[in-house]
Amino acid sequence: MKKIINVIFSVIFSVLIISTIVKFTVGFKQLYYLDIDYLNIPDLSGLSKEDIKKNYDYMINYNLGKYDKEFELPSIKSSEGGKIHFEEVRHIFKILDKIFNISLILSIIGLIINILNKNIEFLKTTSKALILIPLILMLPIVVNFEGSFILFHKIMFNNDYWIFDSSLDPVINILPKEFFFHAGLMILILIIIASITNYLIYKLLKREQ
Repeated sequence: MKKIINVIFSVIFSVLIISTIVKFTVGFKQLYYLDIDYLNIPDLSGLSKEDIKKNYDYMINYNLGKYDKEFELPSIKSSEGGKIHFEEVRHIFKILDKIFNISLILSIIGLIINILNKNIEFLKTTSKALILIPLILMLPIVVNFEGSFILFHKIMFNNDYWIFDSSLDPVINILPKEFFFHAGLMILILIIIASITNYLIYKLLKREQ
């Protein structure tokens, strides 16, 4: 029974860590700013670097729920389908926020219980769970990023509004697929770091017992 509880808590703790990392990566605008030059986005879009940043910042702030009004980019037109897509993306982030909040509350309760019982095994189990996730996710991305990208959107959305026509939604010109690949790599790297950190803390506490 103790092992089952340990696994359940480790899964919840892993969900908290992963949702935190995803939220951090989405809000980490500097990654995109670096890609503006690295991926030559001004040449791809025909927009200035300042305009690109302004529109990207709006997208991120909108998706993170900072704006309640209708989706309206500062200097790029959007079709009705494009606006619906960004509304759906924002809805996904709202679900992510709920997952984060629930896993945070459960993790705090679990941490208190484990500290009182002097149980540190959950750290090792969490480390294993976190290291398995990047390995599982990395394989299809490395083998076929294009196919993985398409499959992800088909799973997350029940329509084809995510397939943007650049003449109707030129915003797609400032969102090259390579950027999403870089963001995915950042998430995977941070998960691996979190896994290693959990294991090192476990080893340190184990040595002191």
